[in-house]
Amino acid sequence: MQLAKPLLALLALAACTNQSAPPAEPPGDPSPVVERGANFADPPTTPDAAAAPDAAAAADPALAARVRERFGEPCRLERACGDLLGVDCDAAVDGPYYYVRRSDLEIVARCGGNCMGGRCTNCPPVEWTCATY
Repeated sequence: MQLAKPLLALLALAACTNQSAPPAEPPGDPSPVVERGANFADPPTTPDAAAAPDAAAAADPALAARVRERFGEPCRLERACGDLLGVDCDAAVDGPYYYVRRSDLEIVARCGGNCMGGRCTNCPPVEWTCATY
């Protein structure tokens, strides 16, 4: 029995010091995937600049304030394309999405949550020449 204790201690020490190193990372490891959120897709890119959404108009704070004042707090100016604006009123959670004229904010098409009740009109409108989602 006295011999068993030192032998067990020696085996435990050997087990602790005889561990192999973790495998090295493979060379040329691909860059990590960037998570952009569930159920969202990037719109297709187009080489035609005229068919691309107008980012400057969508970032215009005065225009965004007019949209919020006209359509309410949950609504925001999302995109612009020529004379039309895309107004998102929580469409991801069944709220409406409107296409409106830039000049007077008149609704040209009702989409998004309106489609659930069969109240979609002209989605997206033919005047919207930019890529859609």
